[in-house]
Amino acid sequence: MTDATAPKITRRAVLRTGMLAATAALALSACSPGSLLLGDPPQLYRLTAPEQIPGVATGGPDWQLSVERPTASAALDTSRVVLQRGRSEIGYFAKANWTDRTTGMMQSLMVDAFLNARSHVSVAPASVGLRPDFTLQSELLNYQAQYPAEGAGAPVIRLEVNTRLVTMPDRRIVAQKRFEIRQPAVTDGVQPVINAFDAATDRFLQELVVWAIDAGTATLPPR
Repeated sequence: MTDATAPKITRRAVLRTGMLAATAALALSACSPGSLLLGDPPQLYRLTAPEQIPGVATGGPDWQLSVERPTASAALDTSRVVLQRGRSEIGYFAKANWTDRTTGMMQSLMVDAFLNARSHVSVAPASVGLRPDFTLQSELLNYQAQYPAEGAGAPVIRLEVNTRLVTMPDRRIVAQKRFEIRQPAVTDGVQPVINAFDAATDRFLQELVVWAIDAGTATLPPR
């Protein structure tokens, strides 16, 4: 027995109900947490090596140098720009990335800095089939914007790298040095911090190139 008072459900009503449900689902998905995370992409930053290296030796016997990719902790070996508060709190800038992981970027910068020195040393990354007299190994210990533990203030860029100059093919360490650079940012904010990273990296690269070329030339085996 049917109820004579029940409303008649037509095909048009079913279609309209389905369209309303689909519209509601789209509205909900647009407000879901996942969609809210799809904001503007981070700004990419690329550092460049100094165009000139003051104090570098340009005379002496020719030799070849292979630059290995630095090693680093997982917290540093990232394309994100690292910041630190106090002694142990590590974080990252929300809208700023390097164009490469830190170790890859640093290897490229080292090679470019040696090439820009225009010295008697031929240089290439370790991935190139070079038969070097020396290889440059390095460990990136710190590469972050260091903020005060409490309160506001501009950070200081902290860059620390352990380096070793190794003879090839016997792989004997002939020189090693730890580089420590501190570069204050002019003020807080992403762009001033990136500028401070650039200045700190330039200082490191200039010191590295002069040291490595002097050490390699002084210890070059007789030919």
